[in-house]
Amino acid sequence: MLDIPEDLEKKLRDAISILEDDEKFRIITHYDADGISSAAVLARTLMRYQKGFHTTFEDSFPEKIPEGYPIIFTDIGNSYLARIAELDEPVIVLDHHDIKDDAKVPDEEDKVFINPHDHGIDGSQEISGGTLTLLMVVIQDDANWDEAIYGLAGASADKQALGGFTGSNRELVAEAIERDQIEKTDMLFIDGKTVLDALVKSCDPYFPGISGEKKVIHEMLEKIGIDPGASLDSVSSEHKRKLNSLLMLSLLKKDVPAHVIESIYGTHYVSKKNGLDIDKLYKLLNSCARNDRPGLGLSLCLGDESAFKKAERIRDRYRKEMVDKLKNLDNKIEKKENLQYFYEDKKTMKGELAGIGMLYFLDQSRPVFGLSEVEDEVDISARASKKMVENGLDLGELCSELAEAADGQGGGHDIAAGATISKEKIDGFLETMDKEIGKRLDIG
Repeated sequence: MLDIPEDLEKKLRDAISILEDDEKFRIITHYDADGISSAAVLARTLMRYQKGFHTTFEDSFPEKIPEGYPIIFTDIGNSYLARIAELDEPVIVLDHHDIKDDAKVPDEEDKVFINPHDHGIDGSQEISGGTLTLLMVVIQDDANWDEAIYGLAGASADKQALGGFTGSNRELVAEAIERDQIEKTDMLFIDGKTVLDALVKSCDPYFPGISGEKKVIHEMLEKIGIDPGASLDSVSSEHKRKLNSLLMLSLLKKDVPAHVIESIYGTHYVSKKNGLDIDKLYKLLNSCARNDRPGLGLSLCLGDESAFKKAERIRDRYRKEMVDKLKNLDNKIEKKENLQYFYEDKKTMKGELAGIGMLYFLDQSRPVFGLSEVEDEVDISARASKKMVENGLDLGELCSELAEAADGQGGGHDIAAGATISKEKIDGFLETMDKEIGKRLDIG
């Protein structure tokens, strides 16, 4: 049984009433993997009840809001509640990002704002857009538990599975297993046509000095008796253990945090209905999002086999490009006293570059900011480490406050956030951010 706060369950049931009262909906969701996951859970549920929908993917509040149908915001919306409250149509907001207290607005009869932080659930670690949407649809109907794989993919995409699912995510996983929707197995979090292919293109997890280095990988595999051309499934358990030990040792030598090292091997959750692995699914959705193809990600979740194959090809190219960029990221890093930053031409890749870099090889004493110039603005993705957050750093709060002060916009989670600033104000923004981070962290 799910342990749902009573006030949260009431809000979810209010949202369900809107779902049941109408026949067509507009879904507005975030363009990232968790946003795709959220939209997939919702779209598949609406299809089950033969209801119509139209989905759009956004990275901020839409310039034009559709009229005439109820609107459901998934994984986006908490930064725009006042504007959403002014809409004439019925609205549901399912967003796990935290917001300032003064930005909150009261629910109305036809507008339901669902934020897990209001109910004692940490939206940065314990529930995502995908799993919040999943929670709503399984409360609506037990038949919707077969959507668990799609919701949990969103939580994995937001790195909420690192070290194991916690909070509401863990409860949803346990219940899905109990209901025979998901099974679990332990293995490395790498995949590819061959062992060599898997390691050459491994960017999440990333192995500094190994990923992308064919010669190094060949020598390593031959040393432990694994044929580089063998499929992962054909490698014996003993040889897999040896490979895991070598990969862990390589990360230990790079002083990678223990919780990150432990995450390269662990529990995979697989749908018993279609054999989809949550880990692979979220990486496919992430590749679609990072290549401006979120609609393709939604299509594969809706069962389009051709979309699935296209997404696999996109992911294959994306992984190779990501590894190449990660290998050169050190050379692009600029450091201030309390933060580090880099410029990246490809806007959709800077966030993941910052996140993976922060986990595996960048300076662990300073949060990292990835910057991309887009016309007259700079788009920013910021990442911190768990230790920084434990020491009091909240990137989402800082990005929100300092972006607003610079006539921009920003927000996000304590560990991962973003902002958009005009080019003429970016230097001042970084200077102020550097000082504010220094006030919160003792960086020596």
